Amino acid sequence: MKIGVVIPAYNAAAFLPRCLKSVFAQTLKPDEVIVVDDGSIDNTASVAAEHGARVIRKPNGGLSSARNAGIQNSSSEWIALLDADDMWAPEKLERQVACIRSETVLVYTGIRLFDDKGTRGGRPAVDPLSAGKMLRYCNPIAPSSVLVRREAVKQDGGFREDIRACEDWEMWVRLQKLGQFEAVTDPLTEYYLYPGSLSANPEKMLLALDRIIDTTLVSDLHGIARWAWRRRILATQLCCAGLIARDNGLKGELGYMIRSLRAWPSPWWNSRRFAVFAVTARNIFR
Repeated sequence: MKIGVVIPAYNAAAFLPRCLKSVFAQTLKPDEVIVVDDGSIDNTASVAAEHGARVIRKPNGGLSSARNAGIQNSSSEWIALLDADDMWAPEKLERQVACIRSETVLVYTGIRLFDDKGTRGGRPAVDPLSAGKMLRYCNPIAPSSVLVRREAVKQDGGFREDIRACEDWEMWVRLQKLGQFEAVTDPLTEYYLYPGSLSANPEKMLLALDRIIDTTLVSDLHGIARWAWRRRILATQLCCAGLIARDNGLKGELGYMIRSLRAWPSPWWNSRRFAVFAVTARNIFR
């Protein structure tokens, strides 16, 4: 079983040394490590090469384009995805490989959040059955935690290159139709939080959601079920947008929360939104 690591990188010279150090420190060594320089204007490519990675350079096309290029240029059976600003615990790949069965297409781990001040907490991986249900309305699987069967990704057309966010969520929804997911509960993936990251931009996330909600998330539903799930998904993601705004000191937190409750006003589904709204209102009006 060959494992290739694919790292999309755009102006990531500052992050790559620690990222690659965590890759080469794995107890199960990968067979190839590919950094895809996605049109960087800093010294991303030279830093990646200096730290032992194979470098592919291409014009800027976004995360999906870079991941697809790395996967296409890999000769490995399994691809470990890793964003250039994230890291792995040393036993991450070894623990994931131990979970693989003949029907497995994807293995993910829990994550530990960190920023420039240190660790902000861990999130154990949800079990695969729960994750499969959650993928209808949110994404519980961080891309940097994923080990995926290369042929499954290629078979289903790769990551969508027409969207610049939620591309991983969209891919997991499609992949779960091709085989089984497995999980390592422990937080073996270190996920970096900083204001400049895509996940810290709620508007980009909502725009991307609009591109995938009908084509992927509710494409198998019809009639009232399609309408209801579309509203629930929107309500959930608007609440997430509000939390992103809160965590990053952005404007609009209250507006996102109000839109979430308007999209799905019933407290009998995802009632946590009402508690989040109460905290938002308290913080603003106290």
